[in-house]
Amino acid sequence: MKVELADNYGLFVEELGSGFPVIVLHGGPGMDHTMFRPYLDPLGDEFRLLYVDERGQGRSDRVDPTTLTLDVFARDVDRLAQALRLGSFALLGHSFGAIIATYHATEIDTAAAYVISSGGDASEALDADVQASLDALGDDGDAIAASWEAEKTVETEEQLKQLLRDQMPFHFHGEPPSGYLAETVGSPDVLRHFAKIGYGAFDYRQKLSGVDKPTLVIVGEHDRTTTPRAADVLHEGIPSSELVVIPAAGHMSFVEQTELYLAAVRRFLSGVAVQA
Repeated sequence: MKVELADNYGLFVEELGSGFPVIVLHGGPGMDHTMFRPYLDPLGDEFRLLYVDERGQGRSDRVDPTTLTLDVFARDVDRLAQALRLGSFALLGHSFGAIIATYHATEIDTAAAYVISSGGDASEALDADVQASLDALGDDGDAIAASWEAEKTVETEEQLKQLLRDQMPFHFHGEPPSGYLAETVGSPDVLRHFAKIGYGAFDYRQKLSGVDKPTLVIVGEHDRTTTPRAADVLHEGIPSSELVVIPAAGHMSFVEQTELYLAAVRRFLSGVAVQA
């Protein structure tokens, strides 16, 4: 469904289930909410899942990509909550969505709780982690790095999907499932823009101590992108947080170890919903 926000923008939201609302932010940029489905869908038997196609992406209204920032994405969360008259909600973000969620937690802090799934502590530290992972892969790492460089010139949705296919081995500890992300509605202009500017500079480390909401930091044991190192920094910095490391999983831990991931998130959110 399209939800009209206060600034007259049409944000696409896929709603599933009922109960305590959980706003879900996808990775990317340039992707959409389908990366989570059907993997997170079982949470809909207990929670009201609100899968968002972030501004300018997926089935949401298109915009000039240069107008998109972490602040804009984060404030869309509150615009959505206002439009749907949500009294209280949790915010779950994965990868780039986790970076948005962490911005929301440190700058806005209106969610009842946060799930930071494969998040980053600082862009410079994240870049260093990724480079170390690429170096460890040798020639295979060179191929992945080349695909990321190609994001700066991507023009079509098919080119974007080919880049995603090329990068999947980096994001999985095991074999990527056949057809994963096939249903994605890509936004090559958004991907191209953020690839050129480095996905936005951020450094949350000095602000994490101010986050006073229950927070679950969750990461794959073998995540090469948003690493367990970054998860440790987030967990140590956020006073009310807990850390869950999903074994035998890479960046897409909710795909590779779905039951373990869902159990951790369900347990955490159930405790939040009781208190809300």
